Amino acid sequence: MGFAGVPPTIIVQCLHEGFNYPEGYEYAMKNVKTGSLQMFMKNEGSCDEMGPGAFPVEEVHKISVLDMRMANTDRHAGNILVGKGEDGQIKLIPIDHGYCLPEKFEDCTFDWLYWPQAHQPYSPEVIDYIDSLDAEQDIALLKCYGWDIPLESARTLRISTMLLKRGVKRGLTPFAIGSIMCRETLNKESVIEEIVREAEDSLLPGMSEAVFLETVSQIMDSRLDKLTG
Repeated sequence: MGFAGVPPTIIVQCLHEGFNYPEGYEYAMKNVKTGSLQMFMKNEGSCDEMGPGAFPVEEVHKISVLDMRMANTDRHAGNILVGKGEDGQIKLIPIDHGYCLPEKFEDCTFDWLYWPQAHQPYSPEVIDYIDSLDAEQDIALLKCYGWDIPLESARTLRISTMLLKRGVKRGLTPFAIGSIMCRETLNKESVIEEIVREAEDSLLPGMSEAVFLETVSQIMDSRLDKLTG
């Protein structure tokens, strides 16, 4: 199921009179709806039905990597299922990723940010995985599977991957990196939003996406150096 344990998921197209058709149902291609189909996973409930103290650190960390990469705006305890591995150990199963890769970072939400495991450092194995991440390869893979990702969402993936990799190199915990991405209050910009806005304000009209990302990179390094200095 991959590093984060997301159940196998595919893009599907469906046509059924039970769906919502404001103008009336008609058996025609114009009424075909596109969505995702995910494998059912046996589970014992979701994380919001139990305290996080029993969750293995590595299980929480794998979901933290997924959520920060994808700038998840809907990671609450109800969309993490609790299962058991063949050895009887707890396995966390992340589901419901319809609100990933947003155009902006303003709504990033990670419930695990407030769990004790988020304050533990990443293991060498997780760090190696993060080091191997490549946003450009991910974007190409998504296109190969039929999704020509919008520029704004691609930008989000590039910046979040950049932050994750650089944060880990500086020894930051999931809590520290996640706190950069999430707002402390509804009306106060997160640090990552401030970085993006500063980069946007410093560019001249017509500047390329590559120049913008390089500007983000420089500002991010400066912010992270201050944070870890």
